[in-house]
Amino acid sequence: MQRFREPEPQWDQHRPIGHPRPRESRRPDTQVKAKSPPHVQSSDGLRAIVQQKLREDVNLRGYGLEANVIDNVARVQGVVDTLAEKLYIRELVTSIPGIEGYEDGVSISTDGAITDELVKMEISEELDTHPASNGNVGVEVCDGTAYLMGKVPSEEAEAELIRLASSARGVIQVISQQRIDPELGGP
Repeated sequence: MQRFREPEPQWDQHRPIGHPRPRESRRPDTQVKAKSPPHVQSSDGLRAIVQQKLREDVNLRGYGLEANVIDNVARVQGVVDTLAEKLYIRELVTSIPGIEGYEDGVSISTDGAITDELVKMEISEELDTHPASNGNVGVEVCDGTAYLMGKVPSEEAEAELIRLASSARGVIQVISQQRIDPELGGP
């Protein structure tokens, strides 16, 4: 479904005053403005809704994230501490009715004090205590990218360990090199 969209004013600055736009009548009384159907939110209305969701969310309100919506595509900008928070923002925003797309402008801050070794140690401690890992999954970290390696009993267990690694500070990406081995799940 294509919607009528007025050209942006800067594109009309080169036209002499009173000169019609292409495919426009020269008589002002014949101009017809397209109206949005009542069920479609304006970009400003959607922007306000997205911004309100970000400000009210207990996990995100302290970050001062900024949202914009153009043609029902939301763009969120700001800085968060973890990859899990960045992924959560996408999930939250795309669940809003009327939002048709998402552009990610969110960065992850590592504050410079977080090294790959510290990230590896934090993820390893979590993996060692998580039942889905069962001691069969390890991690390597290189430039903020966590590589999970080993065997897990199911795709659900793999997804849970990816989520767990995503919540560590300093992780900017998680790559799973885990293999599914149903025999690890027991009888």
